[in-house]
Amino acid sequence: MPVFQWLGTAGFRITCGDKVIIIDPYLTRNERARPVQDLTPADMADADYIFLSHGHFDHIADIPAIMEVAKADIYCSSVSGETLVRMGVPGSRIHTISGRDSVTLEGFTVSVTACEHIKFDLGLIVKTVPRLIREIRGLLPHLRGMPAGPVLNYFFSFGDLSVLHLGSLGLKPGQVKALGVPSPDILFIPLQGHSDICRLAAELAATLEPKAVVPEHHDDFFPPVSQMIDIEPFRLLLKKLLPECAYYEPTINNEFDASDVFAKK
Repeated sequence: MPVFQWLGTAGFRITCGDKVIIIDPYLTRNERARPVQDLTPADMADADYIFLSHGHFDHIADIPAIMEVAKADIYCSSVSGETLVRMGVPGSRIHTISGRDSVTLEGFTVSVTACEHIKFDLGLIVKTVPRLIREIRGLLPHLRGMPAGPVLNYFFSFGDLSVLHLGSLGLKPGQVKALGVPSPDILFIPLQGHSDICRLAAELAATLEPKAVVPEHHDDFFPPVSQMIDIEPFRLLLKKLLPECAYYEPTINNEFDASDVFAKK
């Protein structure tokens, strides 16, 4: 049975047998970020595989530092691959993939679908821009040169357990059937990027019909770019739309497995 750790943002560490899988490993924080992340890229030295959903800084920026200590293979879009090469990551370690690709690795398989990044709505932009303007010079290195590219949604099959990881809520309910996104046992769903994110996430979850949901990317990971999301409205609406669905809210860096997730009805 795989063991999971939420790393903050959309980041996860998955231990599957003797293999370590890292998804969107952004560990660097500024002093105002909450919750506090005590892990560093050096703590990912045992990573065997790294999967990137897209190329924004809070998903990709720590990859070069991780690759200085890890001998991992990276799976990402061609856009993210080009960014990583510019950042000094050896191209021989990068495997570019796209929607409808499937990869079989040691102990698991991964099926990929692709969508766009969530569109920031006007209300969120109006709320965020004044915070950014005050600190824009210090933020520019984090905000430029790292284009999102397509967002890759990863469906992991670990034998009897399946997990769908979404790095951005760009997937729309109407696209689920057209893209062939399967219903997972556990859905990792991001709650960042829109003023009405809780409703949008709950409606997408209801369409995907997972057996359990784990919220992520709702933390205040890099103020003033980010903000802490109140996800209680998401939990309540999810309970209304999918009453039999289990719900598990992870704590940063704490390990959990499927039995923990399904115990939380």
